[in-house]
Amino acid sequence: MKKDEIILLYCDEKANYLVSYEKNKEIHTHKGKIVLPAKLSYGDVVYSSKNLPFYVLYPDTAYLSIKVRRKTTIVYPKDAGFILLNLGVKSGDSVLEVGTGSGALTIILSNAVGKDGRVYSFERRKNFLENAKKNFENFSKFKNVSFYNMDLEKNIPDIEVDSAFIDVPEPWKLISNVKEVLKPGRILGSLSPHVEQIKKTKDKMIEVGFVRIRVYEIILREILVRGEGTRPKEYHITHTGYLIFGNKTR
Repeated sequence: MKKDEIILLYCDEKANYLVSYEKNKEIHTHKGKIVLPAKLSYGDVVYSSKNLPFYVLYPDTAYLSIKVRRKTTIVYPKDAGFILLNLGVKSGDSVLEVGTGSGALTIILSNAVGKDGRVYSFERRKNFLENAKKNFENFSKFKNVSFYNMDLEKNIPDIEVDSAFIDVPEPWKLISNVKEVLKPGRILGSLSPHVEQIKKTKDKMIEVGFVRIRVYEIILREILVRGEGTRPKEYHITHTGYLIFGNKTR
């Protein structure tokens, strides 16, 4: 395993840690101290000072995205996968993200477009952007994101993108400018927590020439499988937001 590679040390759902690998590195937990050995591979087991097993696992993108340091709400994995599919994001694409927030979706988009793609991420609040940059540096696999401290309501960047996603409180104010940098026929998406926001966003998309507009809400329910029986988990994330997508016409 390479130095500084991100690994997931997993004991159970209440004791799991993202760490960067380094020989002889010490990790202190409530289940004992862990010392990382000189040779380590995914799938290995290391034992804490309390003789409890920690499995060395590969951290999936969904897990990484919810572990970012948050200064804002994030786009949850249940929504993010649907967003990628409905934007048509693929390897090598260029994607515009408006509202970097804490950078959770930025990391997901970065992985989706890969080393040959590019993510242009815009955030008007400098403190949010700096936090997102640190999260990206900690968890990114690629160096393919350009960060901008800019308000797209007042500016039109000199770029052209294959798809765009807006995650700000008033997305309808940005749609005209975002349309200018989106390739014809391509897809714009947006997330809002309230129906009233979605209504205004749809009206604006129609006004400026978007078609095939559709709106969704994604519901996810986790299932507990235990010896005494199988049933839905008592507590889970229900409503996170409404998603709207539309295709640009000329």
